Amino acid sequence: MALTMLAAVGVSTTFAPPAHATQVITNIAYAPAQPAGSKGHLLDLHLPSTGITPRPLLIWHTGSAWTSDDGKTGADAIASIFNPLGFAVAGVSVRSSAQAIFPAQVHDIKAAIRWLRANAATYQLDPNRFAIMGDSSGGWLTEMATLSGGVAAMEGTVGTTGVSSAVQVGIAFYGPTDFLQMNAQNLPTGGLDHNSPASPESLLVGCPIQTCPATVAQANPMTYADANDPPLMFLHGQADFLVPHGQSVLLYNRIKAQCGDATFVSVPGADHMMPQIMDPAHYGAQTVRTTTDCAETVGTGTLNPTWANFATFLRGGLKMGTSCEVVYTTGVWNGAFNGSVTVRNTGTTPIDGWTLTWAWSGNQNITTAWNATVTQVGTQVTARDAGSNSHIAPGSSRNFGFAATATGTNAIPAQFKLNNIVCPRVSA
Repeated sequence: MALTMLAAVGVSTTFAPPAHATQVITNIAYAPAQPAGSKGHLLDLHLPSTGITPRPLLIWHTGSAWTSDDGKTGADAIASIFNPLGFAVAGVSVRSSAQAIFPAQVHDIKAAIRWLRANAATYQLDPNRFAIMGDSSGGWLTEMATLSGGVAAMEGTVGTTGVSSAVQVGIAFYGPTDFLQMNAQNLPTGGLDHNSPASPESLLVGCPIQTCPATVAQANPMTYADANDPPLMFLHGQADFLVPHGQSVLLYNRIKAQCGDATFVSVPGADHMMPQIMDPAHYGAQTVRTTTDCAETVGTGTLNPTWANFATFLRGGLKMGTSCEVVYTTGVWNGAFNGSVTVRNTGTTPIDGWTLTWAWSGNQNITTAWNATVTQVGTQVTARDAGSNSHIAPGSSRNFGFAATATGTNAIPAQFKLNNIVCPRVSA
């Protein structure tokens, strides 16, 4: 029964916005099937039809208490949210605990990441901007992938090797961490017997968890936390019957002690499912703890669990920018003009690598540019950093210029987008 309950809590498509035109490539083998005929080494790619390229990538894995080898299921709902924002989405499956015991599942997700990075150019993915997200056992997998970068024992030899398996940011929903403390952390009203030889955790590690603490420690994301880890957000309901809320408390305290980068959203009244974690009825009541560089902030209702806020967190972790403004000026003469553009980072995280896009309303045509590589297709203009000016610190700005021809009206572009987010135009 426990396995059935855990396997039933996936991503609800009720959160998905209207369908968005994408290219979907299904059942890509990132490694040979093991065992033969199984699905644990397959992934689906959902590629957006809009936005800049190369694209940031969001990897998704649906939790199942490690009982399913089809964790890529559910990525379509995630893609319907993030494809319109310019993200590619990869739904990744890993082997079930019945097919292979830990650390096979971590080896698998890292093999998938390596395959995606090795093939980034083919699918126009940005190999420096990989994010990962998952729920329940998928949340555990997210935390393991985010925190264990560079740990040789967690890499394995599955599939593509010799390529980095690192991700740059992660978001995990109600993932287990220290299996040995789960029973003690169960709700007063009860919970699963995690110490049972038949529990999901025991089946994952291949032994009753209390009899093999060394193996369980290797399966604990906290083991790998240090100050060099990418930013990680994790969310947990205080009324979680299946994975105790205290599991995320332990993880947060460990990352804080290591001076790492974590955001912990604790939602009152929420059980083990995303619709409850994201229920607007809880907005303003959740406790949000953030630790960065050994400095902590604690607030109530300061970060509502919404897709928009998750996207902002991912963009910050991927150093794409979370807010910006543009100053646009021109010097006009007969039939031609010079343009000057200043991009300012008004967010709190740095931008590493930027692309500014806009569309002309008339017949303007760019002939040359400086401090950026500027291309034009029809009325669409794309300006990419020149390499030497790719970094924009919070509160800082970069400037570039261009020369262009124009006849008739020469209206200011209606909208500018920096790394696919809208930048308001301000006066110099």
